[in-house]
Amino acid sequence: MSHHFVITGAHGGHTQGAQAPNRREIHDFVKDEKQFSLYIQAFAAMSDVSQKDLISFFQIGGIHGLPNVEWNGSGSDKSASTEWGGYCTHGSVLFPTWHRAYMALFEQVLQHHAINVAKQYTVDADAWNLAAINLRAPYWDWASHVLPPPEVISYEKVAIITPASEGQKVFVENPIFSYRFHPIDPSFSGPTSLWVETLRHPTNPDADAKSNVKQLEQTLDSASAGIRKSLYNLMTRVNTWEAFSNHTPGDGGSATASLEGIHDGIHNDVGGFSSSGNTSYRGHMSDPAVAGFDPIFFLHHSNVDRMLSLWAAIHPTVWVDKGPANEGTWTIATTASVDETTELTPFWSSQKGYWNSTQLTQTSPLGYTYPEFNDLDMGDTDAVRLAISHKVNALYGSGAPPPTPGPEPPLSVLEWTAEVHFKKFELHQSFTVLLFLGHVPEDPAAWRTSAAFVGAVHAFVNSAAEHCANCRRNADVQVEGFVHLNDALLKHPQLRSLAPDVVVPFLQRSLAWRVYTVRGGNEVPVENLKSLEITVVAAPVTQGPGDVFPVAGTPERFPNVTRGRQGGHGSPTAAA
Repeated sequence: MSHHFVITGAHGGHTQGAQAPNRREIHDFVKDEKQFSLYIQAFAAMSDVSQKDLISFFQIGGIHGLPNVEWNGSGSDKSASTEWGGYCTHGSVLFPTWHRAYMALFEQVLQHHAINVAKQYTVDADAWNLAAINLRAPYWDWASHVLPPPEVISYEKVAIITPASEGQKVFVENPIFSYRFHPIDPSFSGPTSLWVETLRHPTNPDADAKSNVKQLEQTLDSASAGIRKSLYNLMTRVNTWEAFSNHTPGDGGSATASLEGIHDGIHNDVGGFSSSGNTSYRGHMSDPAVAGFDPIFFLHHSNVDRMLSLWAAIHPTVWVDKGPANEGTWTIATTASVDETTELTPFWSSQKGYWNSTQLTQTSPLGYTYPEFNDLDMGDTDAVRLAISHKVNALYGSGAPPPTPGPEPPLSVLEWTAEVHFKKFELHQSFTVLLFLGHVPEDPAAWRTSAAFVGAVHAFVNSAAEHCANCRRNADVQVEGFVHLNDALLKHPQLRSLAPDVVVPFLQRSLAWRVYTVRGGNEVPVENLKSLEITVVAAPVTQGPGDVFPVAGTPERFPNVTRGRQGGHGSPTAAA
């Protein structure tokens, strides 16, 4: 009988007022001298383990894609060139819970290394051991702090206290700035077969490439307002698991992006993509095949999991529904249906079986919680729902205090949104559809910083998609995304209101879109993405006395805004 590594999550520890220790936001976490010092050393130790080791950073990162090998006795060996679909459940109702189990594995191994490091301190030893027991994987709240701290994206060395530094800070190599391959795996192709470390917005496709931190910061800055708005609408308007969980069509009438859709954008914005001559390239985070090797992946997915916790608290009666596998995985057929009992391979819960989604409704059994739940009675679902709703308003809403009952009439506004559909695998790799109001710069490098840029919808696609049987069999898999237009509309003083008779003519004149990818250069002609369809919708949004959240009415479609243009509503006939 095979012996499997069982995923239990982290063990022990305590946070005041919580059922288990908190995962902490990275901006707060880096200020904790002991925990940050342990985190850096634990991450380094995990990264230094032989890439052949089952629980090395390399092998854990590789669960998400390359090197296309079986992990932990899950599934059977198959030819990567024809069958591999990865273990990750993208485009499926299992997307949030599969990644919850994945993060629990990472956190379990991280804490193991932190505990071993803590045992080496002789000064203030008890405090270091306690810090290690309480250590959990931090999260990067990109909706509140779109730029990670410099300890994540800028500093190649960081100052920490080590067991040998006698209480003084010393500079060490920063393992979360990048992961250095030892060696580069032979399964990698193109520029990634040359890069000895993970890169974000790589400067070139050659072996001497570096991360372009300035470009990364500019890209994230340009996306900030859209991320926050999409996240708030996800929390407050999406009421079904299908619409919440994944980026395939089915928004439930909410006209807002799914958790996976928002997640896709963070991946592409962090990784970046560009071209030099005839060579195209992208950072590791932009490619599902290698995204798991960038240390920021786990900061990102810790926050994705936090969003699952917040949304589930606001919707306590909603959990994983039955749905199609869509893209499938190495162990789940593309034609299968999946639900809350589907095995979340390759994550063993015991020597006899895997975790499934019914076992993952709460985080405390996996050994962690989030700060928003501190001091709440988790047995009182109504009180938890109200408390988390107020915290979501404070974090991501207007910042106004919660409304109280009274005679005031409800506030109402018409909210305009661009609904975007396309086939995920049509361009055979990651790409982005960008929307603008006004003049679009000729240089694609200027698009994201242009005053006309409004927002984007992303396809997060494996670099080996054209070689993957799952991808070929699912060439028609659709992505649905949304770009909210009101903030951009209100910047135009000529618009005297948001009424249709004012907005529709303006959008007909001003709304434009472009497609950006690495294949064949930075810009791809819109006509190459034949499946692209953009439709403008508007929904009345009302907030009356006593409403915790704004209430959206039924969206009205305005197909004539984009009809007759390539990528517009209906049959495209002309370039956008």
